[in-house]
Amino acid sequence: MSSVLTATKSTLEELAKSTEVPMAGAYYGACREKNLKEWNYFVFNRKKTDKASNRVDYQTFYQVHVVHEDYIPEGYIQKVIETLEAQKGAKLKATADPVEYNYTFKNNTDMVVEIATITLFHPEKRC
Repeated sequence: MSSVLTATKSTLEELAKSTEVPMAGAYYGACREKNLKEWNYFVFNRKKTDKASNRVDYQTFYQVHVVHEDYIPEGYIQKVIETLEAQKGAKLKATADPVEYNYTFKNNTDMVVEIATITLFHPEKRC
C-alpha cells in the first residue's frame, strides 16, 4: 500500500508534466530550489490529524499549494482537486473549506506570484 505522501507527490509530479499548465515539480513542506526560472510549482504538507466525526477513526488533513507566476489559469484549481481525488494508492477528498489565495513577489522582481491553498483529507482506519 502506498503512503499518502508518496502517492500525492507522484500525482502532483505527473500533473506538473502537463503541457497545458507546465509546473516545475512538487515539493514537500517548502520549495528548496534556488534557481527556478519560473515560480510555477506545487508544495504540499500535512496540516493536522484529528478524530473523525465517528469519534473512532482518525483523519489527516493535507494542504496543496499551487504556486504560479502572475495568476493561476482559470479552471486549474478544479483540475488539481479532481486529479488528487482520483489518485491511485491513497484516497484524498477535498474538504468544504474554501480555496484560499495569497500573493507575494518573486525575489528581486516586480513579478506577482499567486498561491492557492487547497485542503484535502485522508480517512485513516483505526487498527
